[in-house]
Amino acid sequence: MGKKKGNFFMGLLALSLVLGLLSGPAWAASKLTTGGGSASVDLQFQINIPTILYLQVGSTGATVDTFACTLSDIPGTGAVTMSTGSGNTVTVRAAGLVPAGHNMVLTANSSTPMGGAGGIPFDQITCAATGSFTGYTFNNGAAQVLNTLGGSGDYNGTYAFTYANANYYPTGTYNGTVTYTLAAP
Repeated sequence: MGKKKGNFFMGLLALSLVLGLLSGPAWAASKLTTGGGSASVDLQFQINIPTILYLQVGSTGATVDTFACTLSDIPGTGAVTMSTGSGNTVTVRAAGLVPAGHNMVLTANSSTPMGGAGGIPFDQITCAATGSFTGYTFNNGAAQVLNTLGGSGDYNGTYAFTYANANYYPTGTYNGTVTYTLAAP
């Protein structure tokens, strides 16, 4: 009887191992095939892509470029080209990943005049654009839409600015900042 008892326990142990292999949590997907043929299992993949936005207007890095001009003639004699220390244009790049069917919108806040209240309003500055962007004249608004960019992508170009030189202002240096914003849902 000892031999039968030993075979019974060995059989029970083998069955436990097979059931454990077939039902254990060690494999996400498994299939056992005996006697030839094939075994197939599925493995799922997932990539999560959130909304990502990148905006560059001017030099790369933490630099804030300054466009400037010095008048050499009285107002009304023609527009004056503005430049930075490195040239008359700056790089513009708007890139992003947005939900399907949505766009990226580039806006500008030019609501505070250069030199503060009573200073030179930004509607005296015009922008010529190249590449993916269109030119504009600032409207002194807090959220002027400059471009609607057609969905996800990498949009590149340049901006060049001119001062209208059409009005008389007291002598002095007038400083101001325009804030550009790229937004998407």
